[in-house]
Amino acid sequence: MKVVVNDANILIDVVKLQIESYFFELEFDFYTTDLVFEELNANQVTRLKSFIEANKLYVESLEPVDLIELYDLRKGVSGLSDNDLSAFLLSKNKDGVLITSDLQLRKFAKEKKVSVHGHLWVFDQLVETGILHPELACEKLNELINEINKKLGLPKTECEKRLKYWMGLY
Repeated sequence: MKVVVNDANILIDVVKLQIESYFFELEFDFYTTDLVFEELNANQVTRLKSFIEANKLYVESLEPVDLIELYDLRKGVSGLSDNDLSAFLLSKNKDGVLITSDLQLRKFAKEKKVSVHGHLWVFDQLVETGILHPELACEKLNELINEINKKLGLPKTECEKRLKYWMGLY
């Protein structure tokens, strides 16, 4: 199965949108790091705990050698936290896809040849697999950009394209 490594912003927004049960139905091996998981508040941790217990989400600690690499990376890059770099390293080490909408982290991952996607890709996967009904996808995408995370900065034309397409499906 394809490995997907989640950054905090994805997990936080999935929980805020109350679509975590749909999200973890996707046929991926979902991972995050303990550093990323520490960014979540108590409610978010509680909401994700059942997925950890069901082996739908794996929270991993970096190995000592990875921590050394993290600290070396940190010296050469500004604007990325240890949490961000831990998600990057885990996705690199597992040859997985990094899921984040953090623009700096996305750019860094692309420069280092690590596959990276964001919120819109997650919605695309949910709709394309039939896990999330297009009408609910429209509702949740609008909620994300207008209420949950107004500063997210998703490309307006890409959002509009999806909304129009999904509305045509129901």
